[in-house]
Amino acid sequence: MRIVFIILLGFFASAAAMAQTESAQAFEIDCDAAATYSDRYRGEAVVVVHRGVVVCEHYRNSEPDEAWELASGVKSFTAAMAAAAVEDGLLTLDEPVADTLTEWQDDERLSQITIRQLLSLVSGIHVVQDRYVSYENAVRSNARNDPGTRFAYGPRPFAVFGEVMRRKLEAAGSDMSPADYFRSRVLIPINADVASWSHFEGDPLLSEGVEISPMHWARFGYLVSQGGEIGGTRLLDAEATAAMFEQRYMRMYGMGWWIHHEGVEPRSRFRTARGGIAAAPANFPTVYAAAGSGDQRLFILPDYDLVVVRMTRGVRIHRELQGDVGFSGQLFLRALLPGIPPSSES
Repeated sequence: MRIVFIILLGFFASAAAMAQTESAQAFEIDCDAAATYSDRYRGEAVVVVHRGVVVCEHYRNSEPDEAWELASGVKSFTAAMAAAAVEDGLLTLDEPVADTLTEWQDDERLSQITIRQLLSLVSGIHVVQDRYVSYENAVRSNARNDPGTRFAYGPRPFAVFGEVMRRKLEAAGSDMSPADYFRSRVLIPINADVASWSHFEGDPLLSEGVEISPMHWARFGYLVSQGGEIGGTRLLDAEATAAMFEQRYMRMYGMGWWIHHEGVEPRSRFRTARGGIAAAPANFPTVYAAAGSGDQRLFILPDYDLVVVRMTRGVRIHRELQGDVGFSGQLFLRALLPGIPPSSES
């Protein structure tokens, strides 16, 4: 296994990242144990960034620049897209979606939905369990619950936001798609990019369908972990970035990110987002996670200043095995951080 202690020029090296105080928490990082656990469940890559430095980089049967499908991990991109749009003055999180989707203005419930509620998955719109949905179809959604009262996981709110962004960009005189906007405003400035971005009926998917390499996903995670600012350059609005991890509506979900913390559903192994299993047992640190089918994971551990990427060959694993392959985010992080106190829930 290759353990890298160099600083990646142009991205991970930043004065803020390296000028940490000596009082910062000391802990052990076991790269080999994390890689061994990941490999056991068909993992392909593990990348760990601590305080802006890549300290673990492991590939099993792949090359560093190979890209894998993120599945629902893309939802974290959409939240960051919103934060970039706030920084650019295109929108605010608490503005009604109906300000842009004017066809919603005459509906009692739809007219009240804010962008924050939309991306927090508490908009109240009926979430049809279709894997793909066009922006046009999503805009025709009905609201079955009052905004802010019920969590419903699915792709439809992200497609609605895609249409919001399309109209916002058009009104600003831009012919970029939402995907192109995200790439140019967020990824390319941090020396990252996607390998591909899938479309449905001409619309870029904002809930899945992106392929990216592990290191590029780690760079994105590091940007988010630093509050949307790198090397003195602000790419994402600070408050909108922080809102990704606020527990305003749900204890386990912010905006596009799962929040794992002690005290909620303590017997869970916070495995798949779809099952609503997003908790940590006693003595476990706070973890923010972007999660996708195929056991794709991007973890941010704010108390440790860690960004951790674990990738497989993606949803194809689930298609081949017809189900879960047994990977546990909790046990993976325990392997990486052996100093985490054990608990009866392990």
